[in-house]
Amino acid sequence: MRALPPRQLLPLWIAIFSTFSMVGLALDIISLGREPAPLLVLNVVASGLLALGYAVVSLPVRGSIVSDRTRPWGYAVMVGIHILYAVVIPRAFELLPTAPPGRLVIDGAGTIVAAATGYSGFLWFISVTGGRYLRAQAEIALARDIHRVLVPQVATRIGDFEFLGWSHASGDVGGDLVDLVHHDNGWLGYVADVSGHGVGSGVVMGMFKSALRMRARAGGSIASLLDDVHGVLMPLKQSQMFVTVACMRGGPDHHVECAVAGHLPILRVRNGCVEEVTSPQIAVGMFEATRFSASSLDCLPGDLFALLTDGLTEVFDRDRNELGLDWAKRVLLSANDQPLAAIADRLLAEARAYGAQLDDQTVLLIRKAPGLRPQSPGL
Repeated sequence: MRALPPRQLLPLWIAIFSTFSMVGLALDIISLGREPAPLLVLNVVASGLLALGYAVVSLPVRGSIVSDRTRPWGYAVMVGIHILYAVVIPRAFELLPTAPPGRLVIDGAGTIVAAATGYSGFLWFISVTGGRYLRAQAEIALARDIHRVLVPQVATRIGDFEFLGWSHASGDVGGDLVDLVHHDNGWLGYVADVSGHGVGSGVVMGMFKSALRMRARAGGSIASLLDDVHGVLMPLKQSQMFVTVACMRGGPDHHVECAVAGHLPILRVRNGCVEEVTSPQIAVGMFEATRFSASSLDCLPGDLFALLTDGLTEVFDRDRNELGLDWAKRVLLSANDQPLAAIADRLLAEARAYGAQLDDQTVLLIRKAPGLRPQSPGL
């Protein structure tokens, strides 16, 4: 109701007024048509206006001075006006000795007209708001389908590296992104989290992925890649929106390049320890004059890297205790030797068991393992 403009509420007000104006006509029928004409008109108008008053107090319409806190007082005012009218107005008029000719016919015809007008008003309101709702649902469904295309599951191998990633949105359209880009000189894997929720975040996420994939074709360091994507994204989004990202790039040598911009650290599991790989820099798209940096990291056979979004760690139990990043470290350490799919499933299952999903939940697992034959990534 708050989202509807006043002109779309007009048929609802007409329907309510017309429907309850019949009460005034019914009062005259009860008195066998003996109400004076001024009293009849006054009862018809007052019945409709009182019903409108109750509706305004009850419904959360745009621009209303009635809030959830003041609503009980609004009801009290309406009940007081109603009682005052019922006590004072009838005493100001005396019933006629007999009904004027044709009065009951007028009452009956007026009731039929009021009922038809009220019914038409409700149909008009339902048609307008129903069409608006269905259009919105169709647009959300289209955005959801586009999101599924933009954020498919990652499950592949490139050289000695295997990859597994997915993203589960908290609503119809998510703002998280997991992606793997394969090019001649290696690969680029990353997770990103757009601020906010809904269609707006999904649009920014799509722009971020398109810009990053196009820029990744040109090669270069992750730092220069983020610099260029940041420059492209800044004028295309709302000022309060930004993108946190954690990314890794692998090449033909035994090193990987890493960058974290306003995101959770990358977790590396090696020799029974979990190390946080991060860098103190702000998110992409936050401030205009921002430059990004990256670092080189050695990578040994058996190393496991986990890139997570905060939807997996910012989960709360009934006592408002947060699941936290240390939990993810324990899971990765205990399940390090398991298949990537089993590790990812365990992360999701334990997070869902701990508390309700409040945000998009996304993970990308990367493991360097010996003895894997190079395969086409299929991306």
